[in-house]
Amino acid sequence: MKASDSSSVLLAAYPARLRRRHGAELITTMAEAAGPTGPTRADRWHLVLDGLRERFRLPPGRPLAVVAAVLALLVGGAIGAAAGSWAGMWTYPKVAAPGPVASQAIGSDATLEANPAHQERFWSTTLGSLNPGVDATEAAGRARDRLTAAGWKTTSVDVSGGTDGIHFRSAAFYAEKSGVHLTVIAYYSDDRLVEIDGWSLRPPTYVPFVLGGMVLGLLAGWLAAAALTYRIAGARRRRTSAVTAGSGLALLLLPAGSIYKYLIQYLPNQESYGLNEFVHRALASSPARSLADNPNIGPIWMDSPWLNKALVIAGLVAVAAAAIIARPGRGSQEPVQPVDPQVA
Repeated sequence: MKASDSSSVLLAAYPARLRRRHGAELITTMAEAAGPTGPTRADRWHLVLDGLRERFRLPPGRPLAVVAAVLALLVGGAIGAAAGSWAGMWTYPKVAAPGPVASQAIGSDATLEANPAHQERFWSTTLGSLNPGVDATEAAGRARDRLTAAGWKTTSVDVSGGTDGIHFRSAAFYAEKSGVHLTVIAYYSDDRLVEIDGWSLRPPTYVPFVLGGMVLGLLAGWLAAAALTYRIAGARRRRTSAVTAGSGLALLLLPAGSIYKYLIQYLPNQESYGLNEFVHRALASSPARSLADNPNIGPIWMDSPWLNKALVIAGLVAVAAAAIIARPGRGSQEPVQPVDPQVA
């Protein structure tokens, strides 16, 4: 590859505004300094790093650009964490059909419902009732023995509760196998209820997906803000594009706050309380519910599970519209600084 061709590829590290203004100058300088052998590896690294620095640089003397970049940084981190959570969700083990597992556990000590009370990919509940004459504690003990023989890691049977009319006496134990947690409870209630809950345990891949997505989102948010603020600075309709971009960021702040609250609340491992909520499920909630924990603080539409999703879409559309509106005016000059990478 010729030196000029190699430099043209390396110049992709620079933002478009600098490639248009200084691209030919940089290629000529690199070709002259490198000679017939072409640029050295150090020259290439210097060019790439200088270009990346320019991508992160904000327009000088514009404090509002700094504010916008910080907000975009936070919004990008939240969206990246949600995307990482969605990707990490698919590394969770799938809960098997609850019927066969429940039948294996309970044997002939109870009659199970024909259909599970609830079943999803990561969680299931099966209900049934103890057969006449079967003691709840003895049934739980036999269920534990069956699951242990089938390769499940089980705890001892715990008998708790009372007859106060609120908490019925029950016998329960826990079991784990292949990343799935199982809770088996037999009650001493009038209906002699048997409940078998199963949920996926968090795999070690989930948190890295979330944190990795957040880091990439933080970088993308700052880079997008830097590019947009430079574009707005040289636009013909500067005020209109700036207001549109600011409105988009404002719309994105509420769902971003919801995601960060889910991140803080659910990322720590608390699986003893059941299946942890996924971070990206914040977008399936509403700002009223996820931020204030009170869905009754405003009109009923504020508690819609579609509200955060609508805000994300509207915010991204507004930011994209700002980029379209911010067309450079005739004779406009973007606030850029000359670039003169040194060649070893």
